[in-house]
Amino acid sequence: MSAVLDVNVVGIVRVVHAFLPLLRRSPNPVVVNVASGMGSFGMTQDPARVESQYTLPLYSASKAAVLMLTTQYAKALKDVKVNAADPGQTATDFTSGLGHSVSDGADSIVTLATIGPDGPTGRFIDRSGPLPW
Repeated sequence: MSAVLDVNVVGIVRVVHAFLPLLRRSPNPVVVNVASGMGSFGMTQDPARVESQYTLPLYSASKAAVLMLTTQYAKALKDVKVNAADPGQTATDFTSGLGHSVSDGADSIVTLATIGPDGPTGRFIDRSGPLPW
């Protein structure tokens, strides 16, 4: 449990705080947290969603924490856009090769990383658009 939370949650806090001085030098500072539908209450409770078919308590809890960090940092860091992206079920070792390509999974991350100065903050999206929290 500690290892999962250390990577997925504590890691975000450490990186955000370490990079804040550099981000604030940017004319358009952006943070993109890599979340998951597995951390969404709405998606894990919707029988139509693949996320409702899995039971991964530690991973899901860590990704729910990522979503909360996203909303809290979006409110606290008024000068930085902070959003969360869900790459979806991506074919990696973690998913035993199930899902779409890593390139397709990166779409939502790239979308949020390249938003303009008037872009959103405090959003959770995948490659198709906004997701339920």
